[in-house]
Amino acid sequence: MVGWLKTILPWLLLAVLLLLPKTNPSDNLIRLLFITAVWTTTSLGWNLLGGMAGQVSFGFAVFFGLGAYTTALLMHAGHSPYFGFIGGAAIAMLASFLIGLPTFRLRGPYFVIATIGVTEAVRVIMNNLDVTGGSSGYRITEDQPFSQNEHYYSAIVAVALAVLVSTVIANSKFGLALRAIKQDEDAAADLGVNPYTSKLWVHAIAAGLTGIAGGIYARRAAFFYPGDVFAFQTGISILLMPVIGGIGTVWGPVLGGVIYGMVEEEISVKFPNLHLLIYGSLLIAIILLEPDGLLGLLRRVFRLFPSQQAKTKLAGNPG
Repeated sequence: MVGWLKTILPWLLLAVLLLLPKTNPSDNLIRLLFITAVWTTTSLGWNLLGGMAGQVSFGFAVFFGLGAYTTALLMHAGHSPYFGFIGGAAIAMLASFLIGLPTFRLRGPYFVIATIGVTEAVRVIMNNLDVTGGSSGYRITEDQPFSQNEHYYSAIVAVALAVLVSTVIANSKFGLALRAIKQDEDAAADLGVNPYTSKLWVHAIAAGLTGIAGGIYARRAAFFYPGDVFAFQTGISILLMPVIGGIGTVWGPVLGGVIYGMVEEEISVKFPNLHLLIYGSLLIAIILLEPDGLLGLLRRVFRLFPSQQAKTKLAGNPG
């Protein structure tokens, strides 16, 4: 029964999300679900590298921003926005190799510091490029009228793609290799896994998903600037979501993305000067109290209630 539910629930959820616009919901609900889907896509992308392979990166804002600017520039050149999303993914993947080739030779805190440095360097460079509008930002103009539902469906398809990719990798030999790297990189190498190559490829896949999310976000926002999409805070947010939900799983990052997407705006509005402190405190609390995130907490709660079948067995065998 449980296995059947695990199979049918994702499809049921997808059907509900696809049919939701037909029920004439409020524009604010569609907007909120849109941004939640965008953030969840980035969460799933980061989890491939940080959750499955154990490589903690603060640099995913680079891929989000590159996806945003690549999509904008391709649309400005007359291409379809969907071609722009693909282009954004391609550029983000290319950048992931350029970043990963030197940084994946580092381990632990040295790798983390390197990703922070790359993020800040890219943000400064983008602030001074005329082709991207520099610090003044970039505006996307489209000939067709604004369609809330089209943006919404683009985000839903992206998050469905991210879930599919995560599920395939998690259940593949490549996924097993990534988990081996996370547990002990040297031992994985002794077993025939190439840690360096594996990290490069999963980094590229994660960057591609994040680049798509950046392009979808940019098209909906219509105006953005380097201090927004390349911000260190953006990288922190992308990292925070899978940690909240539960890293190393498929549905943990989804849960974290949904929670973050739903509450981030409220916290930012109500506590404009304290929201980073709130996020940091939440991150510390989860790491200390429940390292497996909210998904791990839910599993522990369900273990407190034995299944009906177990109760029946116990009743039939009291001795």
